[in-house]
Amino acid sequence: MTTYAKYFRIIKWNWLHVVGFYLMIEVVMITYAVAEVMQTHNWQLFITKTFLSALFLMFTYGLIPLLLFYVALLLLDAIFFNIFNKSPLYIMLLEWFIISPVFIFWAFVYGYWLWIGLVASFLFTQVWRSRKIAHQ
Repeated sequence: MTTYAKYFRIIKWNWLHVVGFYLMIEVVMITYAVAEVMQTHNWQLFITKTFLSALFLMFTYGLIPLLLFYVALLLLDAIFFNIFNKSPLYIMLLEWFIISPVFIFWAFVYGYWLWIGLVASFLFTQVWRSRKIAHQ
């Protein structure tokens, strides 16, 4: 297998993180909206607050952190898959241990607990991604 084919196989599964992040944002937004609807009994607010705001949140406010996340992830993929002759799961978990503290730090500094959910999503999608890479 050529080097380019190897990198393409590794990089092509990065889209899983976008899906995982979006689904986690939806879960958090639905949780917040249900809590608010229980107090206000306004179901119209529920619909607009969950589905529209999750897309808006991810692709406006979250766009710069998402792009920086992908730059870091691509750099770590390029470095670690060349340095370590380990399983994809080992490398994915190593990347998770390096990138996740930034999200956790932001959660505590800004009191924005969605970052903790995104760390969990990142772990899940890294494991899923490692399986996809290993079975190709």
